[in-house]
Amino acid sequence: MRRHVIVGSLGTMLGIGLPVTAAVAADATPTTGKESFRGVLIAGGKSGTRNVLSTFIVADGVFSGHGRIVEVPNRPGDSDKVSRDDLVFPQGKLHLVSTNKSFALSVNPKTCAVRIAVRQTARIQGGTGQFLHATGTFTGGVQGRGVTFRNPDGTCSQRGELLLEVDLVSARGTISI
Repeated sequence: MRRHVIVGSLGTMLGIGLPVTAAVAADATPTTGKESFRGVLIAGGKSGTRNVLSTFIVADGVFSGHGRIVEVPNRPGDSDKVSRDDLVFPQGKLHLVSTNKSFALSVNPKTCAVRIAVRQTARIQGGTGQFLHATGTFTGGVQGRGVTFRNPDGTCSQRGELLLEVDLVSARGTISI
């Protein structure tokens, strides 16, 4: 009787263990394919200081999930056209480096409403957790709206941060995780 229990238990453990081993092995193999990101960033400015109030990012493709955007300071030697962000998901962070290709700004002088359109290329340069060795290339951009401060003479400020800013971000490309 004991032998049948041991053999049965061994069969059950193999039945459970093999799929787990296969799943771990599959995770170790890089996966490459299409990926897209869509998100929003809301910021406010008080006394010329920008404060990110809320962010949200959605990924769809090789990796699907939702998280947040964290702005990261540029590194020494980065061009003025470069911006760095971490896309933070429960599975880890993706390090994103974006380069502005074109920038358009318009300000309504009566309302001080601002419209911004930025076309960008971007690269994923590693990350943390599941994204430790991630790489990727993307095209996309930012569509932003905001309100700028008024100068003492009543004109719209062309300097400093916006009083309110809402940016819609999007990117499409390929990623290897």
